[in-house]
Amino acid sequence: MSRMEYYVLEHDRRLPANGANLAFPERMLRGYGHAEQQEIVYVKPGNSLTSSSLIEHPILLVSEELRAIINKQIPEIAYKSVIVMDLKQQGQFDYAWMDFQEIACLAPDRTETDNGQVHTIWVDPEALREAAIFQIPYYRSRVLVARVDVAESLLRKSLYGLRIRPIRLTGGEA
Repeated sequence: MSRMEYYVLEHDRRLPANGANLAFPERMLRGYGHAEQQEIVYVKPGNSLTSSSLIEHPILLVSEELRAIINKQIPEIAYKSVIVMDLKQQGQFDYAWMDFQEIACLAPDRTETDNGQVHTIWVDPEALREAAIFQIPYYRSRVLVARVDVAESLLRKSLYGLRIRPIRLTGGEA
């Protein structure tokens, strides 16, 4: 396996998670290919939205600012626009649903976690060869992972609500 460093891009857990507060259209929940090019998502009544760079569940959404930075480095990643409407606060927030490449977790039973955070995950080293940023489906969630050069560029931007931490990707015989 190569010596390339990888980092998890995740929602900063010191902030409230937004995903459960949002009502997604059924077509979005069926998958990226079923969604329209522009979607509107509403904050559920009685809830509010804390604006941050990443919404993780049930669909991985990135802020428009984060999307622009990623697309500047990796322009071939397709995306769909998602407007999150918060009627209570009378605001709208622009997000993107990016079509990140998926790399399979080869040995979920050998994945190392601590307090729900994945620290080591088994993947196919050949799948990483060209991938600068990708997602790894892991049980009922997705881990968004970036190569060191992408992670460094994001760290320089100080994006609100985005946490970047190292992850060990290992491969070989599972």
